Amino acid sequence: TYADAPAAIDWLCRVFGFELANSYTSADGRIAHASLCHDGLYVMLSSEFGQLGNHAPRGDQVATSRIHMHVGDIEEHYQHAMLEGARIVQGLQDRFWGMRSYHALDLEGHRWSFCQRIRDVPRVEVERRLLTW
Repeated sequence: TYADAPAAIDWLCRVFGFELANSYTSADGRIAHASLCHDGLYVMLSSEFGQLGNHAPRGDQVATSRIHMHVGDIEEHYQHAMLEGARIVQGLQDRFWGMRSYHALDLEGHRWSFCQRIRDVPRVEVERRLLTW
């Protein structure tokens, strides 16, 4: 949910490489629903609709969710996001569970994480490492 959904759609397409798949506008001009696509994966968003309990984060409020996306080339995605002005809150890191990832905030403070599998790690190894994490 975004306070300014049209601006968010433009930003997400430019900075994170999404494409607008479809969008529906309510009678009062708000985005009732928009689908954005990246490498065959879709995210859906809307403008605020208080009557439905949909509110965008404000100021110091902490978002209570994170959008997590797998991408084909994490280094290229990371570099593009940085060049386009994404606020990186956690740079590229190799994870013991076999992923390379980074976290960024979008223009309204939603937290996004992007990752790419870099190696296969047996489940037993991940569970063992989690005990000391």
